Order: sequence, then structure tokens, then C-alpha cells
Amino acid sequence: MFNKLLHEPYDIVLEDKDTWENTRLPQPTFQLVYIREGNGHYHINGNRYEYHPGKLFLVTPEDRYHCDITGHTAFTIIRFTQLFITQLKDDAERLELCDWMKKTDYIFNNFHTKAGCIFRDAADESMAQALLGSIAREHQQHGKGYQLIIRQSISILLNLIARNLLMSESPDVQENNGPFSVLRMISYLQEHVYQPEMLRMSALAAHFNMSVHYLGEYFKKHTGESVQDYIIGYKLKLVDIRLSYSNMRVREIAQELGFTDESYLSRLFKKYRGTTPGMYRKMNRKQEILH
Repeated sequence: MFNKLLHEPYDIVLEDKDTWENTRLPQPTFQLVYIREGNGHYHINGNRYEYHPGKLFLVTPEDRYHCDITGHTAFTIIRFTQLFITQLKDDAERLELCDWMKKTDYIFNNFHTKAGCIFRDAADESMAQALLGSIAREHQQHGKGYQLIIRQSISILLNLIARNLLMSESPDVQENNGPFSVLRMISYLQEHVYQPEMLRMSALAAHFNMSVHYLGEYFKKHTGESVQDYIIGYKLKLVDIRLSYSNMRVREIAQELGFTDESYLSRLFKKYRGTTPGMYRKMNRKQEILH
């Protein structure tokens, strides 16, 4: 199945399970895991969340996940490669000003998507459920034009998710205290990772109405790392994804993510990953073929 997917932009899997065999290891795909029916617990990267019908979890290529199934569970799993993101980006450029690479970075790495807590608007949630039902039906029936309908449905679904994630970061939804503030800060950093001026401590402090010194101490107390260390780590994770699943040059990646130049990115990458971007790309492309 995965070998098939490596040559196609997306794949739809409809599964009914009473037990979960093993942990799903990292695969070269992004995934939307939707619970049609059933209940249990969803484990992703060491975190545990309760699931029930209507829950939607988003998985990146690096994530490991499995489920503890309490009651018979029906899953709809939509898997797609970087090629699919590129196709959506090409479609979007003809219709709207939208950078799909950046949008998918934000929604697939947002903390709400890992917990399955995505929709803040009831009408949007109902629309998303209808889209997921339509995607499953088109996949099963293979009616005329079904591939275009599925692709456009997924595109609309991702737009709905992005809109609701931005709503989740509104101060009206989450109070500005305790761990919730840290989650909002992390989401802010992820959302603005392509805007260096928005990542300055002064801008962050002004946004959250804190002093620069207090914000720095507060963030480190609740996350165990400094704001700058978090930004570097998150950017390098995006570099990993681009090296593994796109044909972007290192120079282009450095420019997109706001690194000084290709040389600086290469030195930083080697410091944290123990190898050069070029060797990392060759190694991960080889592993992809083996799987």
C-alpha cells in the first residue's frame, strides 16, 4: 500500500478495527485520521488523548501513533504526499493568494491537531464531517470525476482546519494564564515562523502583554527551553521535511525560513543533526525507497 502511495499523490483508507496491531511508524505521508465511530485512546509521540466519533487527528511524516481501542472503531484515514501539497498549491495560486506549503506546516504541527481539538465553529465542523463522508463515498464508488472531487474536498477541509486553528488562538477562546499561555505562544511562533520580525522577543512580548525578560523566563519555565532554541528546533524540523519530501534546494530552504544564507543553515544543521543537509537528504531518500 505505501509503495503504491509513493507513486500517487493521495490514498484513502477505510478501516474497521476491534484491536490495533502495532504503532504506526513514520511514513513519507501526511495523514488525517478521522473517527467515524467507536471510542478509545489515541497515542501520538508519547501523548495520550481520548477519542470518540467525530474526532480528527492530523499526523506529520515524523509522527508515531497508535490507538487503544475500547469499542469497535471505524477510521477514515486520508494520506497524501508532498506532491499532493504541491498540486494544491498550484490550484490555489490560480484561485487565491495562499501558500500551501506554509499552511500545511502550521496546521499539521499545531498542538490542537495532535489532540484532535480542531473545530471551534459548529457549522465548520458539520461541513468538515460532510466533506469527510463525501471523500469516503467518492473513494468507494469511483464515480465520474471522483479524483477531482476528492482533491477539492481535501483542499476545502484543510482550509476549514486552518481557519478554526486561528480561531483557537484567539484570547476569547483561551485565557492568558498558566500552560494555556505557553500553548498560545507556541502556536504564535509556528504561525509566524516565516516572518522574522514577528519572532523578535519585543514583538512577542508586546503581543502577549509581558515584559521581554518575564516572557523569556516564563516560556523556559513551562517548556524547558528558550524561545530562540524553540524557534531553531521548529525551523530545523521544517528543514527536515523539505529535505525529505521536496526538491527544494538548500539555498531556497534557507531563504524561505529566514536563515542568513545557505552556509549558515548548513553549519547549524550539522551542529544539531550531525550531518550536512545534502547527506541528510540522500540518507532519507534511500530509506524512503527501502520502505
